[in-house]
Amino acid sequence: MIRKRLQLTIITLLLILTGGFSGTATAAGVNPLVSTKWLAGHLGDKNLVLIDVRTVTNYGVGHLPGAVNMPYAKFEPMSEDDSCRLMPSPADLTALLRGLGVNASSHVVVYDQGNTASDATKGAASCWILEAMGMNNVSYLDGGFTKWTFEGRIIDNKKPVPKAGDFTAKLDPAKLATLKEVRAAVKAKNVILLDARSADQHFGATKSGEVERFGHIPGSLDMPAPYLTNAGINRAPAYLKAKKVLAAIASGIGLTKNKNAEIIVYCNSGQFAGLDYFVLHRILGYKNVSVFDGSMMEYASHEKLPLVRFAWGHVNK
Repeated sequence: MIRKRLQLTIITLLLILTGGFSGTATAAGVNPLVSTKWLAGHLGDKNLVLIDVRTVTNYGVGHLPGAVNMPYAKFEPMSEDDSCRLMPSPADLTALLRGLGVNASSHVVVYDQGNTASDATKGAASCWILEAMGMNNVSYLDGGFTKWTFEGRIIDNKKPVPKAGDFTAKLDPAKLATLKEVRAAVKAKNVILLDARSADQHFGATKSGEVERFGHIPGSLDMPAPYLTNAGINRAPAYLKAKKVLAAIASGIGLTKNKNAEIIVYCNSGQFAGLDYFVLHRILGYKNVSVFDGSMMEYASHEKLPLVRFAWGHVNK
């Protein structure tokens, strides 16, 4: 009995140390979701690059020790072009990340403000962009800056001057869905479309001002990104719900348990879809998940493409 308990204790400790309770580790063993406690103990790691995706102003007031600034606003769609891409070009991202000291061997940890669900989507979408551009060793700090400061941990306002990195971005097309692929998915029997917007927007009762029409893409399920965090509950920071709760949400909306299923996630601009992507792919282990970068801003701008309003999406394939 004592030996059995000892074995269970050892196994539990190994799971904790390797992040076995937090998500699906990468091939290099990097945990996709790291805690503030873990980060506090690894700030001095040689290959660690801590990226703050908050505004330049917030970063300047105070940030986690050693963090460099990559404002999420750099990725926000600013063009009147209906394609409205979040994803930068490989050349632009290569220059940006090298300037921040990112190497091919770096372990990048991304954090956001961590105060609201919207904050969490910015951090998660940044992780998706980095992963889609070939950054395999990228993690997301659960709870972000807010959780870190709530715990009384040290911050500073010094701006590091990193040595130029050697990372080279290369797009993995399997992680980025195009309008052509989404149109095909509407008719396909083996592709799941997943809406990360609010229930009101999915149903068609409301819409974002940046989107031209109401409703959702035919056949798509709805998994609102804000439902995936504990933001605001008892004044909690925006940390992710427990893995078992996230799995229950995925099951509850009717998502298949087949981890090899092809899933395309969308929202209004790609931002909220980034959080759904992170949860499905990095936490729950779905292998074939991509983000429709143009999302509803692009899809709804094409008047002849069908949308469903005043109805709930469902898989009818």
